[in-house]
Amino acid sequence: MKTNKITPLITALLAVMFTACAQTNTSKEKKQATEMRPIDKLYNNIQPLQYKSMPQYFIEANQSGCFYELYVNGRLVFNLFKQVGLMGNITCINDAILKSGKQEVTVKLYPLGQTKVKRFDTFTKNARIEVKIEKYDIQVEDSDEKVVTFKIPEASTRSKNDIKIEGLPYYEHTFTFYAEVPYEVTGWSESQDLTKMDQKQLEKEIVAFYNNLSDVIYNQDEAKWVDLVKNREQEVLISEAYNDVNEESIKDRKRKFKQVFDSKFKKKEPLDKYEMIFGGNGRIVALKGLVKKGYGAFSNGYEEVTRDGRKRKIRNYEYIYLHKPKGSNKLEIIR
Repeated sequence: MKTNKITPLITALLAVMFTACAQTNTSKEKKQATEMRPIDKLYNNIQPLQYKSMPQYFIEANQSGCFYELYVNGRLVFNLFKQVGLMGNITCINDAILKSGKQEVTVKLYPLGQTKVKRFDTFTKNARIEVKIEKYDIQVEDSDEKVVTFKIPEASTRSKNDIKIEGLPYYEHTFTFYAEVPYEVTGWSESQDLTKMDQKQLEKEIVAFYNNLSDVIYNQDEAKWVDLVKNREQEVLISEAYNDVNEESIKDRKRKFKQVFDSKFKKKEPLDKYEMIFGGNGRIVALKGLVKKGYGAFSNGYEEVTRDGRKRKIRNYEYIYLHKPKGSNKLEIIR
């Protein structure tokens, strides 16, 4: 019987190659496991701030018979365009408060439009809303404090001096309150007044910025995305959570960001029909969607994992506020 001496040699070589490949893959996996993701780096090595007083300000709205948008210092912080009847919503607004002093709140009210019963193009006599600013100090238990309340009463309680919106197609009101916070962030306080720019040119720059951001997200370029949002995230972390990266809102924020870049499903969406909206005395701008009420024009598709572990494909809409910092001619994300 003839013996093939080459076969054992090939077998031995293949075994060595597969072992080397396995070791290489294992080392790669270990390296990937130990390497910190760009999103994690964004929140790494940050020490929580400690002040005697660490207030968080919240805006709460209860409405019936109308839709609404709430702006703080010109930035949209919450809106409701769902026909759900009387409903309360509370939102932290610290990231719209750059420093202590007078803050401006704008309430924009809209009729219900088409309902299951009929169409309402103007407010009925029962349209109402109550908007409250409240404060809670992280350092002090049971420190809830009402700061200011704005209210449009129901018809039965109106007097001749009360605000009347019955029959109107739109209503807007601005009021102020004083906030005292221990931090100060630059935000858009030193940014350029974008309303003084050529508006057609500004629009082109905004659309180009949004399209580039869409590419970055679609390509799942996490590092580049972090570079685009780092200033926003640093200021949100300071103002809303006092640099506490273990605060639940921040942990949830990180979780949602990671889902976008871990999603196997991804879809690049075009900008919806839009209008430019300005805030911060003309220093910040965003594209407000005109297709779906209450949504920004920018969106992207990805697979969301719910808290109970279910997966669903969604189209995520965002209001992304841009500004041009002092001394710069380039748009940057600020909120």
